[in-house]
Amino acid sequence: MKFSFKSCEDYFKFYKNDSLIKVSDKNPLLAINFQHAELILKDLKKKEVKTDPFSVLGLSVFASSLDKKQVNEIIGIILKDLDFDLLLFRLFDDKKLLKTMNKKYDPFIKNFNEKFNTKLTFIQDFKKNANCVTNKKLFKKFMLKLNNFHLTAFFKFSSISKSVILSYFFLMKKIDIPEFFKLINLENQYQQNLWGYVDEQKKIDEHSLTILKKISFFFKNVN
Repeated sequence: MKFSFKSCEDYFKFYKNDSLIKVSDKNPLLAINFQHAELILKDLKKKEVKTDPFSVLGLSVFASSLDKKQVNEIIGIILKDLDFDLLLFRLFDDKKLLKTMNKKYDPFIKNFNEKFNTKLTFIQDFKKNANCVTNKKLFKKFMLKLNNFHLTAFFKFSSISKSVILSYFFLMKKIDIPEFFKLINLENQYQQNLWGYVDEQKKIDEHSLTILKKISFFFKNVN
């Protein structure tokens, strides 16, 4: 069994014994650059990687399979998730925790609002979330300009982290993975400092961090 790839216009396409590899009836498996193509080729030769949705191959299959309808569906999901972004929750009585959140989260919210002319506010009542009606046209326009590989990374990051805002700043290279992970686990870390770090939570954190690192590696290689 022989795997290979060939340059085709703006992308690289893959072949198995000279037959084009497809991820759907219409869409071939694609790579956006030579480095990306070499990583996919490496994964194709590893049996254990083929079932990992967060490997370079797995994420590339996801991105390559997206059609226009699916792209719009993903953008719609991200827009809805933004209304309930992790950074916007302030449903806590602990004043020390709230002070920490204000210090760490508020600058990101402010910068995001300024960038996209949104008016995202803190969520203090699930029944009255003003974020559902804020204008997100500029943010939607930004996402529509993303290629399928960048949109895939953005979607996967925001889905796992529950923060569209932080995922945006990661894509813009304003924060790295260690900082990103600390920020999305701010409340958990605060509680752990108070009550201790249980083994089960440690396993969950390690698993989440591993996935985020894999998506980060994918994103790095599709730029």
